[in-house]
Parts: sequence; C-alpha cells; structure tokens
Amino acid sequence: MTKNPLARPEPGSPTLEVFRKYFHLEPQESAALLVENVATAFSSIPYENLTKILKQDHEGQRAARRCPEEVIEDHIRLGSGGTCFSLTAALLHILRALGLRAEPILADRHYGDNTHCALLVWLNERPHLLDPGYLILRPLPLPEGEETSRIVPTSFNELLLKHREDGSRVELHTSQQGNTSHRLTFKAEPAEDSDFLDAWDASFGWDMMRYPLLTRVRSAEQLYLQGSRFQRRSRETVERAELSAAPEIASAFGIEEGLVARALALFSRRGEEYD
Repeated sequence: MTKNPLARPEPGSPTLEVFRKYFHLEPQESAALLVENVATAFSSIPYENLTKILKQDHEGQRAARRCPEEVIEDHIRLGSGGTCFSLTAALLHILRALGLRAEPILADRHYGDNTHCALLVWLNERPHLLDPGYLILRPLPLPEGEETSRIVPTSFNELLLKHREDGSRVELHTSQQGNTSHRLTFKAEPAEDSDFLDAWDASFGWDMMRYPLLTRVRSAEQLYLQGSRFQRRSRETVERAELSAAPEIASAFGIEEGLVARALALFSRRGEEYD
C-alpha cells in the first residue's frame, strides 16, 4: 500500500527531530514566532523537480510521491528540495508535529484546476497562508471581513492577495517594476487528503516534468531556471542567462552536482528538448 505523505505525525516525529537539529530550531512561547522560525528555516529548501523526475523514473509513478522524511533528509544530504506537493506535505508535517493546526489547500492556475497547492496554519484562531512552492514562507493572514485585498512586499517583488467569493477563494497576484500578473487562485477551504493526493498524482503527467524547473531565494534575490533559461530577480532588476551544465546549476541552487547530472542525463535519454 502506498504511504500517505499527509498522514498525521506520530508523537515524537523523527522527521521533526532531524529538522529541529539541522536548523537549530529552538522552542518558542509564541506560536507565531515558532511558525516564522520554521518558515525561515524552510526557505533554504529549493523548489526543484529533479528529485521528482528521478524518483518517478526509478520507482514508477505509483511510488513516486516523496514523503516528508525524504524531502528533509535529502535536503540535508544533497541540498535538494521538491515541488509544491512534496514541499507542502513536508512543511505540513513539521507544523503538525509541533502541535499546530495546519491544513493543505489546493489552487487553480490558468492551465487547470488543482494544479498548485499550499497550506494554512492557524495563528490566533485565524488562518495564515504558507506556500513553499511559490516561495511564500512568511505566514500571511488571509484577507477577511471588509478587507478585500492585502499587499505584501518581499525582497524581490510584491504579493497581492485578493478576497473573492466571500473569501472562499483568494487570488494571488505578483507585482514587479510596475507590472502586475495574476498567478493563481487558492481555494481557502482545507482540501481532503484524497483530492490533494489525486492532484499530486496527476502532476506527474504535466509538461513541467519534461524540463528542469528550479527556484529559490538567495541573498534577497529570486533565482529561477526553466529549461536552460535562468533569471536572477531583485526588486530593481532582472538578469537573464543560459544555464544548462550540471556544475553551474548545482552551484546556483546549492544542490549536489551528481543529482543534477543524473536528472539532466535522464532528460537527454528521454529525448526531451528545451530552451
């Protein structure tokens, strides 16, 4: 039977203890400060699809979901991360293991329903958004009541959350250098495990499995690679370059070079072509 990556942590979660020790996570009296410290630690874990592609190739799609312990232990060992589903499941596990109320949510992009995910964590009885797949790793209270939108500055852009349909949906827009784009729409109600896992399984057939896709924040800049197109983004500038060699990708994103090389070789064996 395939393991459920969303399963509630057992008392004394080994994954939490590994995470706590590696990131020097200290107990906090304030739940809000504890969540911020967890999220800050988690922000060093990159979004990347290389581990997802390699595991699917090695073990087949039915066993290809990466569980929280894999994500955390592989990051410590290899500098790797995961895509939105495995990152969300890992962060969800850590928060729940700390005794916090946290639930997964799904989101729609322009190309389909349930094509992204994130989580809500409750602080002072109010849901706050965390989205490791979209680098939202500071807990953001959802707009509520008469508050229809919220602007949140980051180190490299501005986030705009817009309240829709009486709060049942929340749009995410990003703004940089005067340009604003609608990215996705969150469903603000917690997702059933079965719906989340169905969306996760469907993701193995998406186009993003056909080319490298990586992003992370370093030194207040967003690094982003799609195929061989690399961007380094700050609030003021966007630098673009070609990045296709394993040593260069490994250095930029802090991932073990051998892992990157194996993934690139797999793309090549499959005959994938990308710019």
